[in-house]
Amino acid sequence: SYDVPVAGSVSLTNGPATGGTVVTVSGAGLGTSGYSAGARVGGTACEASTWVSDSSLLCTVSAGVGGTPTVVVSSEVQTGSLTLGWSYDVPVAGSVSLTNGPATGGTVVTVSGAGLGTSGYSAGARVGGTAC
Repeated sequence: SYDVPVAGSVSLTNGPATGGTVVTVSGAGLGTSGYSAGARVGGTACEASTWVSDSSLLCTVSAGVGGTPTVVVSSEVQTGSLTLGWSYDVPVAGSVSLTNGPATGGTVVTVSGAGLGTSGYSAGARVGGTAC
């Protein structure tokens, strides 16, 4: 049998929700260039995984939101993981299109900011603790 691959560290620990950040995942047991080493951040495969050596690979992180997803490396069918290895930037509300409305609600507002994710992810907002 072969040693299970190990994910020991990630060169950057956070990035934008839109993805596209290239990181080096360092560890051990990632095989040789002829084998299919890869990585996942959370449940999503890297947009691209490039084997560098038995102890590192490059991962172009896919889009995602929230939390601190686990980084998983694989070599053939074996996997190893690193918790708290990556996080997506925290969303920031920068402005709201209206600053006043009736107490009865029903007013449509646009919230603008950064790190709100990409299409396909469910973004949400709260006003005064109440979900929109």
